[in-house]
Formats: sequence, structure tokens, C-alpha cells
Amino acid sequence: MLARIVDIRRWLREDRRTPYADRVARDRAIGRELRPAGDLGRVLAWWSALADAAPGPERPTGRTLGHRVETGRRVAGVGLGVLGLLVGAAVAGVAFGYEGRYPVNLFTLLGVLVGLPTLMLLFTLLVLPGRLPGLKSLQTVAAGVSPGRWAGAWLDRLLGAELFAPGLLGGAANAFSRWQLVVFSQWLALGFFAGALAIALLLVTFTDLAFGWSTTLNVDAGLVQALVSTLAAPWASWLPSAAPDPALVEASRFFRLDEAAIPQERVARLGEWWPFVLMTVLVYGALPRALLLLVGLWRLRRATRSLLLDDPEVTALLDRLDAPLVALGGGVDEGSGYPESSGLPAPSEALEAEGLVMLVWNAAATPAAARAWLATTLGVEPEASGEVGILQGEAERRDALVELRQSVAGGVRRVVVVTKGWEPPLLEFMDFLGQVRETLGAEATVTVVPLDVAGRSVRAAERDVWARALSRARDPKLYVIDATGEAPA
Repeated sequence: MLARIVDIRRWLREDRRTPYADRVARDRAIGRELRPAGDLGRVLAWWSALADAAPGPERPTGRTLGHRVETGRRVAGVGLGVLGLLVGAAVAGVAFGYEGRYPVNLFTLLGVLVGLPTLMLLFTLLVLPGRLPGLKSLQTVAAGVSPGRWAGAWLDRLLGAELFAPGLLGGAANAFSRWQLVVFSQWLALGFFAGALAIALLLVTFTDLAFGWSTTLNVDAGLVQALVSTLAAPWASWLPSAAPDPALVEASRFFRLDEAAIPQERVARLGEWWPFVLMTVLVYGALPRALLLLVGLWRLRRATRSLLLDDPEVTALLDRLDAPLVALGGGVDEGSGYPESSGLPAPSEALEAEGLVMLVWNAAATPAAARAWLATTLGVEPEASGEVGILQGEAERRDALVELRQSVAGGVRRVVVVTKGWEPPLLEFMDFLGQVRETLGAEATVTVVPLDVAGRSVRAAERDVWARALSRARDPKLYVIDATGEAPA
């Protein structure tokens, strides 16, 4: 799935060089033959049918960037698992070290094999929600020390993908990178616990280990027994041998300065801790990582789908697949209306009347003139229209948008905003677009139409200003449309 998504996104960016009219004709022809339900199915079916369609850049074949990214991701996952296995084996070999004089300290052993990995797990969980107020610095540190982020950054540099470590902000790309970080980190952690448990089993089988506990603090054995019983609660009923009794806890305390020889029967008892130790590492160390890996794989799959569907070029493609062919009065000026540097997709000039509303911003035109322009240029009539402007307060504008939304029975699907193109896109207008998105819904397509004083297209330089300004909103369903043709006064 990821390989196809990477190739589709890259191909659509190269397809910007194809004249828009040719793209519409090509994609409409493919769209009429598509049957899959859902946007994802339609895009993937379009991709499969694209091989015989023209014009446009040639579809990639063979070892494409997508295949290299997918292979790199798998190699990174395996590599992290092997690295974790080696580190876990080395750490366990040291932590279980028993020289025969003093038993293995349970506090130190479980602190190294369970405590520290749990702290790293909390660091991983900290980066999942995105930026949290008051915790941004800590989240940055947590992401920076994550081996998953290191692996992602290495893949980005190696493949030039700019996909695995974009940051901690919102959006589909960042959700994908966060869940990929989680998956990478869990492969490393599971490898660590696999190596540690393997070494522990080997040492238990082929050596004579003795376990005990010791502390400088004045801790009663009863408190240690309560702690041990709490840890062993999940398996005590069906694996009683892994739940030490009070007598074993009492007999296991040792002191460094005690030179007296330990009786043989006591030494044999100290070896009875090993089932508890292995179960603690397995249940509190490996099991949470395995569960988080399953959740991470599930969420990563969803984030991968969103990575495609939230791409602005894919949104424009879906519009072209569904849109009827409507030619603009004077043609589309490719390149000047939608500069490559803007980051905005080429708009769908073809609109349907169902769910279409029109807004006139700051008296850019009279409502009658704007409706006439829409009918003349795009061949549709809006279901509802309204006027908003700077002189209105935020609450008044929101009330107008709510009233407009309620007047459309089937819900608002498309919004056309007519504005004065000779004025710069002020912050007031950008805030208004945010209100439009918040009030009329995240699924609605918003098309901004900058007009000159005579109701015609603004100059190319002014269109570029609008396109670049609106691209900073990072809204995949926000377009700039060229106002080719007259808007009757």
C-alpha cells in the first residue's frame, strides 16, 4: 500500500506540467469507468487504469521510489529488531551476572530489564498526541532520543522521501510519521526483550543462579512481599510457582558485609525466583510492547490511507474524476493562475449545483452580479448565497454562515467565495476562511475567486499572491480559481 501511495503522490506532482484541460479530459474518461466505492478505492483504481491513458507523465515501473521506500521500511524494521536482540542479550548477560558470592539483586535486575524500558515506553507515548501545551519541549526531547525517529531520519536521507520524520505537528504526514516511529520503536523493544529472555533461559538452564534482594533503606520484608504479590497478581492463580511466598522473600534478603557461608538448602531456595523474574519481564516488559505494536500497525495503516486522501493533489484528482466538463469562457491560464511554488492543487473549475453555496466577501460584487457570474462562467446556480465582510463582527459572520448552512437541506458540499483580488489577502480574510471551514464542515470544498474592479480576472501577479497566501493555510480542499470571463454588473 505505501509503495503505491508514494508513487501516486509523486506522479501527481509531476502531472502538474500537463495542461489542466488535458488532465480533466483524461481523468473524467477514467472516472466514468470506475466502480470501486470510496475515495481510496477510486484513486487506486484510477492508478491501475492510468497506464493506458494520456496525456501526463509516464507511469513509473520497476523499482520505483515507492518500492524503495517500502523495502527500506522493512529493512529498517528488521534491522531494529536484530539490534534490539543483540542489545537485550548483552544487557541480560550483565544483569544476570552471578559470581557465586552474592546473589543477583532483584531490584537491580528488574530495574534494568523492566524499569528503564518502561520509562522509554512512556517517552514514546508522549509523542503520540501531537503538540501538547506545556509539554512541547519534553515531546521534542522524547522524539529526539527515540531510535524510531533515528531510523526514520536515516530512511529520509537515504531515499529522499521526506516522509518518516517530518515533525510533531498535525496533519496526515505527521500522524503517519508518529505511528511509524511507534512501530519502529516497538520492533527494537521486542527484539530487546527477546534477547533478554533468551539469555535468561539459557542461564537458568545451564548455570546455577541465585536471586536475592538488598537495600540500604530500612525496608521490612513484608513491604517487599506486598510488592512482589502485586506484581505476580496477573499469573499467581494459574502459575503459583512464579509467585514467591513470604518465606522465600524473607530468606532472600542478603547483606554485602555478611561473610558467613550460605547454607546449601538456602542457596537452592534462592534459585526459585527465576519463574517470577521471567514472568515479570514478559508481562510488564514485552507484553505492553507487543500490544502497542499491534495498535501501532493498525493506526499506521489508517494513517497511510490518510496520507493519500489528505494530499491536495489527490483531492483535486477526485474532483476531476467526478466533475462534469465545463469549459471556461476564456480558457485557463496554466502556470500563472496556480504557481508551482504555491503548494495548492489545481482547482476543479467544474462545479455541481447540489450543495453549492456562494459567499461575497467585503462587497467584492453585488449578490446578483456574483450569481450571474457563476451561471455564465461555470454554468451552475448556487443553492444559497450571502454577503459577509470586515465591518461585521466575528459572531455576526458566524451567524450568517450558520444560517447559510441551515438553508441547504442536503448539507454544504462546495463553497465559492468571491473577493476583491486587488486587495492583499489580509489576516481578517484568512480568519474568515477558518470560520467557513469550522462552520460549514471539513468536507466542503472551498474555492476562492479573486476579481478585479470590473468583475474580471485579476493580473497574474495578483493571482500568484493569493495562491501563495492561501497555500499557507495547508487546507487540502481550499482552491484558487481563475475568474476567466466577465461577471455581469
